[in-house]
Amino acid sequence: MPSRARRKPTDAARSGRRTSGRNTASTLAASGVPRVPTWKFLAIITLVALAIRLVAMCFLYTDSYNDFDNHLLFGFEIGRIARSLALGHGFANPMLTDTGPTAWATPVYPYLLAGVFKIFGVFTESSAFAILSLNSIFSALTCIPIYLAAERGFDARTARVAACLWAVWPYSVYLASSFVWETCLSALLFACIFWAALRLRALCENGARPGFGAWLAFGLLWGFTALTNSSVLAVFLFVVAWAIWPLWRMSRAGRARTLESAALVLVGLMLMIFPWQMRNYRTFHQQVPMRDTFWVAFWVGNDGHPESWADAAVHPTISAPEQAELVRLGEIPYTQAKRRQSLDFLAGHRGLFAVTTMRRFIYFWTGFWNLNPMNLAVEFRGASNVFLTSLLSILMLLGLWQAVRTAPGSVLPYAIVLVFYPLVFYITVPEIRYRHMIEPEMTILAALGGRFLLAELVKGFPWLGQLARDSK
Repeated sequence: MPSRARRKPTDAARSGRRTSGRNTASTLAASGVPRVPTWKFLAIITLVALAIRLVAMCFLYTDSYNDFDNHLLFGFEIGRIARSLALGHGFANPMLTDTGPTAWATPVYPYLLAGVFKIFGVFTESSAFAILSLNSIFSALTCIPIYLAAERGFDARTARVAACLWAVWPYSVYLASSFVWETCLSALLFACIFWAALRLRALCENGARPGFGAWLAFGLLWGFTALTNSSVLAVFLFVVAWAIWPLWRMSRAGRARTLESAALVLVGLMLMIFPWQMRNYRTFHQQVPMRDTFWVAFWVGNDGHPESWADAAVHPTISAPEQAELVRLGEIPYTQAKRRQSLDFLAGHRGLFAVTTMRRFIYFWTGFWNLNPMNLAVEFRGASNVFLTSLLSILMLLGLWQAVRTAPGSVLPYAIVLVFYPLVFYITVPEIRYRHMIEPEMTILAALGGRFLLAELVKGFPWLGQLARDSK
């Protein structure tokens, strides 16, 4: 087995890499992009992105660090779990009061935040700066897989535009510098998964046949990401199948290799998540698939109050009666009670559910629910959130259309992510920050769409092109 993993690349693979290098160079020359080495560009844009986020953090950190409801905004349930870990009470107590062991969240970020609490103190100003600085680092580093994925799927110019767009995009800056949650880490990890899938697919197509270690590492990365944000598993089978598919088409031996590679990815995934699953089984004496909050989220989004996309009045982190009920029943019986409530309500209100699902779909891609000022104030800076969310979606769709026209072989992985990842949020709660995990991929398409739009504007207004040339 090891000897096969170290097999030299085939002539086709070497040829593919040489061609790719020539194409990148010619693309840069044709587009007028200065021939700055890739590593230098990535270092500069990553540092610029980090600087922007750290400066913003100095003004926005109080969005998380404040006295509202005993530091509720400092990580919400994750903050409470991290507090419990830091105080030696175990992975427990996601609410204001002690509720016992929990599977309310997956473990990576709560343990990370608990480590920050151990060093800088629980819910302190120093802890806020520390964790938001880490979030800013995660967000800035996302420029790197964005560039690598965009360059592999499209060209170097689109890759640079995408990385620059991510570095300065206001919503990305805002989340990293003001909000304590796993969002920025999840976006970084999934962007790495996406680039790795593109890379593995390209190797398979070129006949290089990635070694067993590469597929196992791919599975381990999926597993670690799932322990950070389990919603990534919605696209696991589809992305892995897309990456491996060229092996299946080669020959009968290639099909055997496909099954071996798929098994290795699955083994890597299971090696990562198995300890967490065992912990949940030993704690709750039943299977808990990663986390146990689905029916709570479903009820919060489908309890017959469509004035907002989520009825905060029935969420136990905010509602004192709901929190008392959770304490009385225990976490698993409480979530099971929400399942029964949800299904009973759904049985008698199928039409309302269908309409609300459509509204959630629209909200996920536009940020618009209604004109209620209270709803507008919940998300990033009120109505500006609708503008930014819609703008990125429009540019993304334009870029997707351009990809279909100019690079159809690159479209499918983006389509998989855009179609399958949001499905669970269409039927539960579609917070805009939930889509941030796939916004790196959206940003790549938006960069492609933005370039096309700019080119069309230059055609319609030739003086813009002359102005751009004169400014060089």
